[in-house]
Amino acid sequence: MKLSWTTGDQRNRPLIRASEDGGEKLIDPFGPSRAVTFTESTVMTTICSYRRSVAGCCFFFAIGAVSGCVKQAAELGSNPEPRQVAGAIEMHPFQFGDDFAPPRSGRDPATLPPAIDFAPGTVTLAGTASAEIVDSRLFDPPIANRPPFNGRQIRPAKMLPKHSRDKTLPRTPPNDLRAGGLNGTSRIEPEAAFPGITQSPWRPPDPSIAVGVGHVVETVNMEIAWYRKDGTPEFQQRLDSSGDPGFLESVGAGGFTFDPKCFYDSYVDRYVMIALEVYGDDREAWITMAVSDDGDPNGLWFKYRMWALVASGEREYWVDFPGFGFDDRGWYVTGNLFALAGGDGPGFLGSIVRSIDKTGPLAGEPVVWNDRVVNGASYQVAHAPDAGDEVCFVRSSGQTRLEIARIDEPFGPDPWTTDDVAVPEFSSGGTAVTPIGPGLWVVDARIWQAYRRQDRLVASHAIKSSGSEDVVARWYEVDLGGTPVLEMSGEIRLGDGEYTIFPSIAINGNGAIGMIYGRTSLVNHPSIEIAGRIPEDAAGTMSVGREAVAGQTSPNDGTDLQRWGDYFDCTVDPTDDLTFWAVGEIQTEAGWQTEIFSFRVGVPADFNRDGRVDGQDLGILLLEFGGPGIADLNGDGIVTGVDLGLFLADW
Repeated sequence: MKLSWTTGDQRNRPLIRASEDGGEKLIDPFGPSRAVTFTESTVMTTICSYRRSVAGCCFFFAIGAVSGCVKQAAELGSNPEPRQVAGAIEMHPFQFGDDFAPPRSGRDPATLPPAIDFAPGTVTLAGTASAEIVDSRLFDPPIANRPPFNGRQIRPAKMLPKHSRDKTLPRTPPNDLRAGGLNGTSRIEPEAAFPGITQSPWRPPDPSIAVGVGHVVETVNMEIAWYRKDGTPEFQQRLDSSGDPGFLESVGAGGFTFDPKCFYDSYVDRYVMIALEVYGDDREAWITMAVSDDGDPNGLWFKYRMWALVASGEREYWVDFPGFGFDDRGWYVTGNLFALAGGDGPGFLGSIVRSIDKTGPLAGEPVVWNDRVVNGASYQVAHAPDAGDEVCFVRSSGQTRLEIARIDEPFGPDPWTTDDVAVPEFSSGGTAVTPIGPGLWVVDARIWQAYRRQDRLVASHAIKSSGSEDVVARWYEVDLGGTPVLEMSGEIRLGDGEYTIFPSIAINGNGAIGMIYGRTSLVNHPSIEIAGRIPEDAAGTMSVGREAVAGQTSPNDGTDLQRWGDYFDCTVDPTDDLTFWAVGEIQTEAGWQTEIFSFRVGVPADFNRDGRVDGQDLGILLLEFGGPGIADLNGDGIVTGVDLGLFLADW
């Protein structure tokens, strides 16, 4: 088969001319064309560069041969209009002046799979999806050269099908449990810090990061990027079909992807990311996934588009607000199931739990998954990086309860089991104030992140605790050694009128806890702070937070509450299992800006920064005794017996 570019259609969009055996056909790589089958032993790696300017457009199409493989070109979703650039204002395909319309897939409904038929509590082998193999090194350019976005932003929620659920927390049995506070000690040692992805057409960014051996991968609404750990950018593209090309475009992603999340799977040395798609008028719902072929995100990615339209009774449901995590057995996606228009049945069905067998994606082979529909909403998947630890699922289930769920055999018929854990009373957060503008919407008291290490589970959310209208970050540590029970809990409470929001939490190999959260008040613009604790700290206490990045201003584009977050992210560096990495959001004069940074949690006397104060640190102090150095704990310029006394107090 011979491929070549030809002139565009009525919208001046270039087409591919495919010629074989004396015949030819035209293929629109950005429209609802049928898949092209390549015979013999070839694989098509589709790298379509799609850039528009006043001068016209340019496309790049790369084809690579791989022995022994047969691939199909993925069917690509249609865009109603190409991306436009007018001066410094970049328009997204679904932005039409002062208004916009929901995206359409453009696919023939006859080509879509049937909805996944469920009754709550059942398990089904939902199917498989084949990989598109795409080489990120062939993107031209790898870092998209776009003008700064200063057009009207779109809230992804406005492009979703109408959906709602009762977010009232059930009344659960009262208790006398109390959350702790701050211990007055600083435990934070900042390390790397650099800006991440800047303002795109979508808000909020919903930032997520994955940290491997040499790189940091970041996702936000509609974009993906990665950097070296010193902050050097190496790649950035849109996720959707407005990119150069879009990172997920070759596997079929159209013009609307949202709620991306990512992690680094330390068991297999891979970066993994997902994003959701829904086209309500076309009755389509997808979970799109990309997996790096090794520990370097530069290179091949295996990309999958997994069907996610669920049927129950006479209604069909789509997936929203994903949780995403891993253990040594598989990868796990959760999501709220909301009804599409039409049919009889509840508007909210519960949650989908998708267990993904990672064996196939590690080699670019088809992915197989197992689906459950369970009662409850907004489950987070606890990352479980220690061998033998099984994944847990966590949610707020009442005013005094968390629910901890498990699946003993995620790829078998074993039931979904749950335990309630009593926690101090709370109610849903509402709004947070800012110096200018109408303030921030804090969403509700859903769990934002969870992490498991051995028999310890940590989780965090933003709540209103008893006796206050201020929204504060709360964290938990749960003992999983038997029936789950609360070990301790605490709050980042900074005083009246101070709001701490969108907390994200992780725990490292030494049992230290790291947190990131947003802070705002009537006098301080929304900023990013980090805090931490070590196991020796008093139960329920967290160290005094440290400002990581100060906000320059507050979001303010009208009278409506502003979206923020909707979540931050925190993880642990796999190279030392000590260093924390986090990403959050601030507002600049040019729009939102994500910030990426790393930090340690420890004590000042840990001179070699291995997470312990021991004889090695004493050796450093003795070598520096009588002179300056890192062992000068009291800061008087010389290491003396006073510093030795402070050191022994931390031993």
